Amino acid sequence: MKNPCKIISLLMLLLCWASFGFSETINTTSASTPELIKQLQAGGHIIYMRHGKTNRKNAERNKKLVDFKRCETQRNLSVEGVAQVKEIGRIIKTLNIPIGQVASSPYCRTKNTAKYVFGEFSIDQNLAFSIGKIEEESNRLGKHLHQLMLSSNDTKENTVFVGHTANLMDGLGVWPKPEGVAVIFRKVDDKIIYVGMISPEQWPNYAPLSQPSK
Repeated sequence: MKNPCKIISLLMLLLCWASFGFSETINTTSASTPELIKQLQAGGHIIYMRHGKTNRKNAERNKKLVDFKRCETQRNLSVEGVAQVKEIGRIIKTLNIPIGQVASSPYCRTKNTAKYVFGEFSIDQNLAFSIGKIEEESNRLGKHLHQLMLSSNDTKENTVFVGHTANLMDGLGVWPKPEGVAVIFRKVDDKIIYVGMISPEQWPNYAPLSQPSK
């Protein structure tokens, strides 16, 4: 017999998603990567980027002791992760994708991702990792992200949020995987429409070829 607690938890999660109206705000079809890049080049979209690859060896052993001002208390970008997000940032620039406001979670791994990929950014404390918090707080953080997206009105550049897995799941019912993935949305009236994802491994396939020096 299946665990009744797990069944009840799943039903509660589905009810939570329904309360956000995910069936109305999330489009289940995903555009191809070339089409996603073309849409981003036109601006007016929302990018939710999960932080780059991290070093699991220095994961937060006690999340209650995490100090946002001390990176050594957190799980941080690995050497590979730093190289990964720097390369993504370079490619985004060469593709002439216009970037507007960028907001990041207060964790070092998200701030460094925002810095290396997009340059300037602001910190939003309410984009902090929602896993490990009480259910009410996780729901509040998810709603906050959803509301931020609804408040975005930039039609010329792309609005960016750099964060974690659970916040996007709590707020819009989308799980951003793997680390470094960019999830693309667009706002239509009062709804947030899911457009697709670009994984870190896909960006290099569409980077413009370097022009030979004269």
